[in-house]
This record gives sequence, structure tokens and C-alpha cells, in this order.
Amino acid sequence: MKAMSNFTFGESVKILSAGSGSPCHKHAVSELCRILDRLGVKTSVSPTVGRSGIFNVRIFCDADPFPDTPSLNGIFSDGFALHVSSEGIALASSTDKGILNSVYDLAERLGVLFLMPGEDGEWIPEKRKAISIAAGKQLVNPRFKYHGVYWEKLAAEDFTVEEWLRFYAKLRFNAVWHEIGDLALAKELGFRLEVGGHGLAKLLPRELFDREPELFRMFQPEDFGGKRTKDSNFCVINPKTRQIIMDNFAKKLKQMEGAYAVHAFADDLPAGGWCLCPSCRALPPTDQAMLATRYLAETVEKSHLPIRVSIPAYHDTMMPGRQIDAPKEAFLLFAPRERCYGHALGDPSCARNRFYLHALRAWVEKFRGIDDSHAHEYYFDQILFRGLYPFLPGIILEDMKVYAEYGIECYMSLQVAGPAVAPEFNMLVYAKGLWDESLTQDAYIAALSKSVLPESPQVWNKYLSSRARIFTDAMRMCDHNIDIYLDYRWLPETVHPFGREMAKAYSEASKQLTAAVADLESAIQPSWPERVTALLRKESLRAKFEAAELLVMSCQQSALNDFTEFMNTRSADTLRRAISSLEQAISGFEPARAKAVEAGIPANSWYFSNINSWMRGEFKRKIDNYKLFLPSEK
Repeated sequence: MKAMSNFTFGESVKILSAGSGSPCHKHAVSELCRILDRLGVKTSVSPTVGRSGIFNVRIFCDADPFPDTPSLNGIFSDGFALHVSSEGIALASSTDKGILNSVYDLAERLGVLFLMPGEDGEWIPEKRKAISIAAGKQLVNPRFKYHGVYWEKLAAEDFTVEEWLRFYAKLRFNAVWHEIGDLALAKELGFRLEVGGHGLAKLLPRELFDREPELFRMFQPEDFGGKRTKDSNFCVINPKTRQIIMDNFAKKLKQMEGAYAVHAFADDLPAGGWCLCPSCRALPPTDQAMLATRYLAETVEKSHLPIRVSIPAYHDTMMPGRQIDAPKEAFLLFAPRERCYGHALGDPSCARNRFYLHALRAWVEKFRGIDDSHAHEYYFDQILFRGLYPFLPGIILEDMKVYAEYGIECYMSLQVAGPAVAPEFNMLVYAKGLWDESLTQDAYIAALSKSVLPESPQVWNKYLSSRARIFTDAMRMCDHNIDIYLDYRWLPETVHPFGREMAKAYSEASKQLTAAVADLESAIQPSWPERVTALLRKESLRAKFEAAELLVMSCQQSALNDFTEFMNTRSADTLRRAISSLEQAISGFEPARAKAVEAGIPANSWYFSNINSWMRGEFKRKIDNYKLFLPSEK
């Protein structure tokens, strides 16, 4: 009997494959051969018959007996078993997706780094040597049954749709929110597909308003004029509205067969948008939204399609209502967009996040007995983060513990825009954390640094550690008023000391990021591989853009602090100071824009079209308005 030792790949290996013959299993075997070929190992594949309910792939050299199929005891969801001995490698799972996951896991163990979409983003070890893998037996399970990305089209501005979806598969995601037209590709990659978005209001055609205004919402009660408007949502209790909504949703469902869930969220409004007519006004926004969701659920029930709908905890529906029960066809979608990203969701020191944790607890209770509650996070959302790419590994990993504790079964994060210039590090640590409960910020940074820059990992380690610390501090929103709508674009007007603190924090973050980049650039050596130096230069350009944008944020927050003080004091000097700070913020947009161009951020990106230009115009209008309060100077 051979002693347990590492398995070393020869110039060629044989692969035995037992699976369902599905597109996903075929893709898994194809990817295994492709990756081994890139590593310099030739492959030959033979189909074989596996045990019932077990899909497996076995890899061995010509002279070796092939390894036994592992047991699946202890495997969860699309997890897998990995057994390595001197005889070969055995990968096994109860699902084809589990086999695909095991292939990408094996690739990473062999030194492959999935850094960005596309083949160029798939780093193969530069120095080729005998490829081996340590002997042992492992069961590898995800922490959440489903996990992945809610993906906006804007993320395709730098890579193709297919490149993005294939990259998500390499990161071992198994759920994606995208479009029904990509259902076939989703099946090949083993994704559970969710479709839709903010579409509830569209189910009631707006052109009906002129003939039947009673179908639409009343935005003031009758004793305040009782006016109706077609701007958003609808009169949720009107029976004819209900029937129209259900009829139109039924038509939509027929076009979405094969999707797991069809979302039809209420209008994306920070507050308001619901009905105050005599029938509706006793129901707060969350109960009106839940009643509308029940109409969608009834439609699903009548369709006999295996489709679910969602009820978002979001904006003015962040706390659950008390009147309307959740239907079994629906699931919770917890979307805490205005939370503080400078602290983990469960950090008791953060006043803002204590509110959102309380909301999560209440929603979980509301959905007790109904499965598949979703977390809808925002770690990759460049709208929320005003075009920045804040690196928040510690926050993400701590959040996972909270969501797991509260029974979240599907953990997903929204991606708007993509890493056109350098990796989306938040997505990479998120992907790792989904499979490794023990992962820490320091361990992740150390492992990534060694993979990217094995010659001098301490250089990358120092930079990424600084980046994480800088952005964790800069993304704090702890003590801003919970009642107002804000994000990292629309910083709040406040007289609270925290506003002054954050104005300084943004300025300090800009300085520290600039210093971190200078250290990174000075450490680059001409002997390093070109792909490494190119990556570091791209990262340095991105960080310079971010440092410039953080300076804008500092001036912006300083101005807003003084505008609020002026409202209390009517001090002309305070107002002049506020206007001057906001003018400095406007001036700062130009160098930030120039650095974004230099960094290679696409001209059609969200930053250029809806942050830099949009906010510049808003600031100018604000200045013009406040100048009217200044005393005329003779």
C-alpha cells in the first residue's frame, strides 16, 4: 500500500468523468482541461458511470490506478469533496455545479489567480515547475446556500456580459440577478437566475390616469385637497388596480419561465410614493408594499410556475409593517443601502447600524417559516460610493457572520459599474469569505499579496492594509441622522460634531491614500513581471483619482456643516465660508475628473455621467440659492 504523499502532475493526465451530461457538467470538465492545458498539462477525458446521486471527476497519471470516488457525507448545497493522494485527485459533489466549483477551487490550489474577468484576468503562475498538490481529504461547503451578485448592465462597460458571468462562476457564485435572455448561459454556469427590478409601477400603465385617476395614489389625504398623481406606485387597495396589476404580472411571468424569482420592486424613492386615500392611508409604506407583493404572489400561485417574488426592506420599507402578512411565495430582500459601511452591521459601537440590525431582526421574525431570505448588500455599488472603490474586507467578513447568525440563506451584493481600471477587491474577498468561515482581513490580504507579487508580497500587503484602514475610516456614517436620505454622494447637512469630524476624515483619507500610493510606486522594481507592474500602476492611478474625490468630499461636507450652522445663526460670515467651501468642491471636481480619465475609467461610466457632472450642477444651484441670503454690498 502506497504511503499518503502529494500528487504530482506529469506532462499528461487522464480524467474520468461521471455526471449528468448537463451543460454545467460538460463545462466543468471543459474548464478543467482548459486550465490544466494553460498550466502545461495535456489531458484526455473518458466518461464513466458514477454512483447514483454522485457526480465526480478523477484525475490520474497514466501509470497510476485511478482514485476512489469520495463519500459525500457532510456536503452542503453545491459544496464538494476533494481527495488527494499519490494515486491522483478525486472531486465529487451531489450537483454538477459542485463539480464546477471544485474545478475552480483546484485551479486556485494549483496557483491560478482569478483576478478580473476575461482570460487576461486569469493569472497563471509565471514560473513553471512540476505541479503538485498536497495529499489530504477535505469537504468544502459554502456558508450560504445561495450566493452571488445582483448585476446592473452598467457593469458591462469594461467587459462583455459573457465575460462577467463566466468570471462570477470562477469565483464560485451560484446565484445571479440579470436578464432572462442569458438563461442558457446561466444554466451552463450553474447559476440560479433572478430577473426584474424596480418595475411595480409599470404594471399599472400610466396612460390610464386621465380616464381613471382613482387607480393611482392620492399624495395628500382628502382633507388636505385629496389630489391624485400618476408619478409613482398606485392606490394599492383599489380592486381594479389590483386586477390590472395581476393581469400584467401574469403576462410578465410567461416571459420569465426558467427564472427562480421575478422582482417587481416599488419605485426607488427615499421616502413617499404610496397612497393616502381613505382606504389606504391607515397602511404605512411597508404594509402597502406587502399588500402589493401579495397580489404578485397570488398571480404566481395561479400561474403554477415555480417562481418566487420578493419584498424589499429598503428606504421607507426598512422596518416591517404590522398589518399585512408575508405570502409563502415571497421572500425577504434585506437591502440596507443607507447603513454605515465604516462598521460591520453587527458592530454595537455604530448607532446607525444598530438601527439596521434591529430592522433585520424584525424582518426575520416577520418571515419566520418562509424560506430563502436574501441579503442584498452594496459592496460593489459605484453609485452608492460615488465612483470610489472602497476596500472593506473586515466589514464584509464580519457582515457575513451577522447574516449567517440571522438565518439568511441567500447572500448577494449589488454590482453597479465594474473594475475598469483594476480589480474589484471587495468582490474578491467577498467570494473567498463565502467559502471560508475562518477568513480574516489580514489573512486574506496576505494570501492575495503572495499570489499577486510572490517576489515581494510585503509591498502589496502594506498597500492593501493601508487601503483597507483608510477606507474603513472614511466610509463611516455612524452619527448622521437616521431620518434623512443620504449616501456617499449626498452627504448630510448637519450641526452634529460628527459632520466636522468627517470633513477632516475625508481630507486625512486623501492624504493617507496619496502617501500609500507614493510608497507603492517607489517599491516597483524593473525585474518584476510586466503584468504585476501594470497592475500596480493601474491601482496607483485609481487611488490617485480616489484621493482627489475624497478631497471634494471634504470640501462638500465642510460646506454642508456651515450651511446648517447658518440656518441657525444667520451669520453672513458662516454663509460666505459655506459658499467658499462648496466652490472649492466644484473646483476639485475637475482634477478628480482628469485623474479618472488618466486612470482609464470609461467615458460612459456612472462617475462621469451621473456623479462628476451631475453633482457639479447641483452644487452650483445650491450656491446660487444661498447667495440670495447674503446682504447686498453697496
